[in-house]
Amino acid sequence: MEGILRFARHSFLSYKALFGWLDPKVYILVMVMNPISQILFFAVLVNYVYDGDDLVGYIGANALILCVLNSVFGIMSIITSDRRMGTLQLVMATPVNKIGLFLSRSLAHVLNGLFTSVLGLIFGMVIFQITIPLEAILPLMTVWMVSIFAACGLGLIIGCFSLWTPSMHLLANLLASSLLLLSGANYPQNIMPDWLLSFADFVPLTKGVELTKQLLNEGNYSNVIPLLSAEFILGICYFVISFLFLKYAEHLSRVKGTMDLD
Repeated sequence: MEGILRFARHSFLSYKALFGWLDPKVYILVMVMNPISQILFFAVLVNYVYDGDDLVGYIGANALILCVLNSVFGIMSIITSDRRMGTLQLVMATPVNKIGLFLSRSLAHVLNGLFTSVLGLIFGMVIFQITIPLEAILPLMTVWMVSIFAACGLGLIIGCFSLWTPSMHLLANLLASSLLLLSGANYPQNIMPDWLLSFADFVPLTKGVELTKQLLNEGNYSNVIPLLSAEFILGICYFVISFLFLKYAEHLSRVKGTMDLD
């Protein structure tokens, strides 16, 4: 129990220390108004293109995509903020287990991403006067938690590239746009070319978007376990890759005497 409490405490303290949108004004503008305007735009667009068919699934899928702000930019800032503040060396030099360290730092972003997605879903339901079945809520939240976890793993990999290049916002914006494109949140995935569809299978949020549409449009629960398991394994793989990058950076920092690998 003490280990769990320490894990949660470190997650909260690191989030509080590194992120400016704990200021209510900043949080409302960045984490509330921006997602609401995004889901309003795409929901209106989808409603027009598809004449309202399966609208609830598309709104749910777009609500899930709102987590990108947390899972990409938030997780990326775990490393970039430490580097900018000059504390990255202290973090990497600490004898504490690095896996637990960065997983605990990711927890707050997973929860914040879930909150943003739920907020967007509620807003879409109110504006377009749609409802979702009560029995779909728990599976939907589970799907979103795992999908956001996988996206955070990819975001941490992108954060590792801050050790090589200062142009992190360019990479993060490209990644965010790619997740929106490949996930199929605003169109059926089967219209994508086969090679792009195969590539999308290795991108987080794709399976989460597919499950969200199946749960909300068709009430189909048969694919939850296989697709969710695949998404969870994908997230684990991304975190393992990011930890390997960090270990490599840690090794080179001893050789070069700096955490900057360029």
